[in-house]
Amino acid sequence: MKSDGGSSSYYLIPEGARDLLDLVEHKKMEFGIGNIFKACYRLGEKDGTSKRYDLNKIIFFAKRELARLPKEE
Repeated sequence: MKSDGGSSSYYLIPEGARDLLDLVEHKKMEFGIGNIFKACYRLGEKDGTSKRYDLNKIIFFAKRELARLPKEE
C-alpha cells in the first residue's frame, strides 16, 4: 500500500479494539514483533524498567526477526 505521507488506512484502529493486545491480535503479529510493538508503546513506563531496557528488548527481538527472514527479502 503506497502512502502519500498523510494518514493511511493501515493506521486505523479496528472497531472494538480496547487495548494493545487487541491490536497485536488484529495484525496477527508473531511473538517477537508483538514484543517489539509493546516495548515501543510503553518505552520506559513499565515499573522496574527503563527506556534502555525497552530499547535493548526491541533490538534483541528485531535481530531475531531479521534472522528469520529469507535472505532475498
